[in-house]
Amino acid sequence: MLDFFSRPRRVGAAASALEKYEPRSVTRAVQKLIRIGLLLPEKEARLRRSRLKAWKSNLASAQYHSACRDTVYLERPEELRTYYRQVASTPRPPRFKRYPSRFRRPLSVPRTQELSSLALGSALKKRRTVRNFSASAVDFDDLAVVVGGTWGRTGWIDGEALGRLAAKTSPSAGALHPIECYLLAWNVQDLPPGLYHYDVAADELRRLRSGDFRVAAVRAASGQSWIGGAGFLCVMTACFSRTLWKYPFEVTYRTLWLDAGHLAQTFSLLATARGLGPFTTAAIQDSFIENLIGLDGVTEFPVYLCGAGVPKGTNPQGTGARLVRIM
Repeated sequence: MLDFFSRPRRVGAAASALEKYEPRSVTRAVQKLIRIGLLLPEKEARLRRSRLKAWKSNLASAQYHSACRDTVYLERPEELRTYYRQVASTPRPPRFKRYPSRFRRPLSVPRTQELSSLALGSALKKRRTVRNFSASAVDFDDLAVVVGGTWGRTGWIDGEALGRLAAKTSPSAGALHPIECYLLAWNVQDLPPGLYHYDVAADELRRLRSGDFRVAAVRAASGQSWIGGAGFLCVMTACFSRTLWKYPFEVTYRTLWLDAGHLAQTFSLLATARGLGPFTTAAIQDSFIENLIGLDGVTEFPVYLCGAGVPKGTNPQGTGARLVRIM
């Protein structure tokens, strides 16, 4: 039917051409396709721009964007309660990923109750992407504040039928926090070089592999050699099932990158406030990263990279205003 209307035609012509079907059935089918927007009157169609042409024939993006437009959301409280009960009746994916048998390094740094507006304003003004680093090692307390302050849990939210939901310094769709953090560290004081996972539940790093991952970090970022001059690289991955547990819809896919973007901004501001030079990049080598960490690429996959080092020309002992994560 849709192929027949690849150029303007009248409904009667379709009924005659599709002679294997009853004319009344064809007419009803055409009317339904018009109602759901798959067929348009010729005049209206000519006024519409082709998304495929405008987006340089990027079919995958056009299909995804069209599939998740104008999502209908529940509004009445009784409908929401019914839906939450349905969600809660299915097993929930683990909210935190853990490696309990691995060597651990707690992120034990001082905590404060709030970040002053003055310090935040200063960090916002100073925040820049840095690509030139000194040979000085990143102080472990600085790394701990940045990693813990970005991905760490700051409290709990009452999710009613959905149980307790974790709170963090960055927003997440449904407070489900699907993003994990893996750390490639090669120039951090008091932290042996290696591949680590940040254990949110315990607020500590778990070492998965030892060794200098500087070269691997550059390769993970598609060969951007300047990254090797930094002190560490954080790989953000998404555990999609956490979000799908509550939102099993097409639009949910885009929330993974929104979550990652929120986290990257928090990371950049905290790193800036600690006197480090932050950077982010979406130029990721998916398969290489999955093999490096040991991900299946389906239940968990990489989405974003961010890292930091001591900026060139900076005194590592004089980092200025120091921020710590909210508790």
